[in-house]
Formats: sequence, structure tokens, C-alpha cells
Amino acid sequence: MTPPTTPRVSYIWSQELQDVSDDLPSNIGRSSMVHGLIKALELLDEIIEDKAHIDNHPRAQVVAPDEDLGTGDCLLKYHDKEYIDALSEQRPDSSPDYDPTAPQEPASSSSRPAKRARLDGSSAKEIQELDGFNLTHDNPIFTTLPKYVSLVAASTLTACRLLLRDEADFVLCWDGGRHHAKKSEAGGFCYVNDLVLGLLLLSKEGRIKMDYNSEGQEHGTNGNKRMKSRPPRILYLDLDLHYSDGVSSAFHSTKVYPDPMPKQKPPKPPSVMTFSIHHLAPGFYPPATPWSELTNPWLPTPFSLAVPLRAYTSSKTYKTIWEGCVEPIVKSWDPDFIIVQLGSDGLPGDRVGQYGNWSVEGEGGMKWCIQQVKKWGKKTIITGGGGYNHPNTARAWASVTAAVLDRPMNSETPIPHHDHFEEYAHSFTMEVLEGHMDDENDPEYIQGACEDFEYIATRVQDIVESSLR
Repeated sequence: MTPPTTPRVSYIWSQELQDVSDDLPSNIGRSSMVHGLIKALELLDEIIEDKAHIDNHPRAQVVAPDEDLGTGDCLLKYHDKEYIDALSEQRPDSSPDYDPTAPQEPASSSSRPAKRARLDGSSAKEIQELDGFNLTHDNPIFTTLPKYVSLVAASTLTACRLLLRDEADFVLCWDGGRHHAKKSEAGGFCYVNDLVLGLLLLSKEGRIKMDYNSEGQEHGTNGNKRMKSRPPRILYLDLDLHYSDGVSSAFHSTKVYPDPMPKQKPPKPPSVMTFSIHHLAPGFYPPATPWSELTNPWLPTPFSLAVPLRAYTSSKTYKTIWEGCVEPIVKSWDPDFIIVQLGSDGLPGDRVGQYGNWSVEGEGGMKWCIQQVKKWGKKTIITGGGGYNHPNTARAWASVTAAVLDRPMNSETPIPHHDHFEEYAHSFTMEVLEGHMDDENDPEYIQGACEDFEYIATRVQDIVESSLR
């Protein structure tokens, strides 16, 4: 597919979505900072009565989340009913008075532990029930939680519908990307897995019409042909510093794909491939599993992919991984839809990520990666995710928004005056300071990962070609 000259870019936002996202205990006020900066940079096509003075720069079309896509029935497409009931219960004045992302206080401190929920007035039975859904400690309940869950799910599902209806080429959904939530419990500051819900919707409604010739091979516009359709191929690419445990586990398959594939009755590929590039170390969230380790190229199912990295991964290493692991997989999988989870906790100075050394600018940086995604010419959704240094997160996601729109912007671009202007001191520019820690990734390990993924790519290509015979 050839990328469109001017991509149609949509931007999921509403005032209510922003307000409830601001209430997320792990990211109080982040949504307002992100959207406020992007609006101040005039990257959005807002409704203005007098447009005579407006320039012709491309802007993203603002689309409000369709609340009909965030109902209880929609959430039950993946999550368990008991869990959704627990999330949906109205609890007045239940917002926590602590920061779940703050460092744990030492035992000798007189302060309450930062990660311990204080459910004053709650019965022991209620606390036990909430613990069963992991709705305490790092994932406390808060007053607007029911509306938050509904709107975040609706946001990503609305983005998927825009692609399915061919109303956009790129959709930006910065309040989405909650990749740690499980079927029946919260995790990692995530309460609803909007990504799983979106991937399920694309899988169900995204069938691809195909031309086949008399031998059943994929065919062009001439010759003897018959119309058929096939399930979509979807790539979920996770660039958050933390492993995509919620999404990857939801789509992990135990189906065996022989190598090479048999000529007769080969097993069909799944619709969803998950690919996570993340930091992995003892004690780092989420706990390591066999699926978060470097993918073994001889595994029976090469569709739950992972490249774990050591501390302080530099943009240079990201570039090597991208060219040696990501590009071969994308070429062989040839996805019809892509969802990129673009957490910013891998940037320096993040109080939760801590081991980040990624950059926004330059080769291998965040903007560079998204520019490579654009070259693939696929219908794409980009969501948010982790990011706990709010000014840097706003800078990064605003820079990516500009890059998707082909709008010029760099680290020296000044921050416009707006409600959050003072929070960008001292530089008052778009610069995210680069880290200076030594990249702890062994070049031999990175090279070995690239070689493994070259082989995985040949297996994926064999599986895809077998499915089209």
C-alpha cells in the first residue's frame, strides 16, 4: 500500500474524556496538559466561527468518543461481568488522597505509605472484594472511575470504527493505551483494557476483500477471478517501557505452526500479532514471564513477540531493534491495521520508568519511529500509555502529533502561552532533555535478537503465504 500524500488524521477528544482522565490517580492532570499543549500548538481542527485568518497547515480532525461504544455490554466483550460491576459501582467521595506513583515511604516515616489505599469507612468485606479485583494499592478506586472506564474504552473503539469505515488513515488517542488491565482485574494503573477491546473489534469487523484467481491465489484486477474475503491481519506494537502483559496474554495462542508449513490443510494464522519492546529486570513491573523474554524463534506460535531490553536503552539501540526486528516482521506479516501503544515512560526523567534513555528527536527517537510507521502506509491508531513526567509526556505526544501531520517542529520550538505554560520551565521549549546514562544493552545481544527475528519473519511469511493458497 502506498501511503497517502496527505494522511487523514483524526484526534479523539472531548471535554468529559479529558476531565475524567485528569482524575486517574497515577496521572492527575496529565490529560489537560497533553491536550492543552496540542491545542496551543494549533494542531487540531477546532470549530471556529471566523476562519478567515486560519492558515492552510494540516490539522487533525477532532472526534468525540462514541459513548455507545463504552456501555457495559461493550466492556463485556472482554472483561468479566463481576469485574465490570465492581468498576461501575458508584462510590461517593472515594478518590484517594495519595499518589500511587510516588516512591514508597521508609518504614520509619510518619507518613502513610504512598502505595497503600486508605478506604476509610469501607467494611472489611468490601476491602476484601476490591482486593480480589486488584482495586487497591496501585489501582485505587476514585469517584469518576465508572465514567472513566466507559469513556476510555469508547475512545479506542471509536478510533477503530474510524479506520473500519475508512474515515481516517491515522487516529490519535492519547487517553487510551491501558495495556496492563486483565480480564478480571486492574493492574499497573490500568482499569480497562481498551486495546484488547479495540483489537477484538478490528478482528470481528475488519474482514478484507480479496481477489482470487482460479487457482485460489491472491490476484490483481485482470484474469479469471472470484471475490472472497479473509480475516484481517492486525499488528499490535507496544513501545511502552513496560511489557504489554494484559494485551499479549489476551491474544496468546497455543496453536502449533510447523516449520515449514504443510502443503495440505495448513493452520490459519491468528488475526492479531502482538509485539512488545520493553525493559525487563528483576523487580521491574510487570513480573517476568516466559512470554516477556526474548522470543524463541523456534516456538510453535510466532505471534506473541517480545524484545526485552536492559536499562537505559538509547535511541541508537532502538534504531537497531527497529531495523533488525520490527521491519522484517512488518514486511512478512503485512498487516491491514496497526495499533501502536506509545508510552512515554521510556524517556529520561520519568519517576516510574526510571530506566529510560529514549529520545524524542533524532534517529531511533520516538518521532523517528512514528515516521517509519507512516512509511508502511497502513491504517494506524496511536495511543498513549505510561508517562509520569507530565511536561515531557505532553511535549513528546505533541511532537508525535505534529509528525503525523507533517508539521515542522523540533526541540527549539517555543511552548505557546496557555493554561499550563508555567509547567514547562525552565526552557519553555519543546525540548525533552536527552539522557546521559550508559546504554547497558550488549551489542552482541541486540545483534542476536535481530538474527532471531529475521528467522521469525521467514516463518511468519510462510504461515501467511500458506493461508492464501
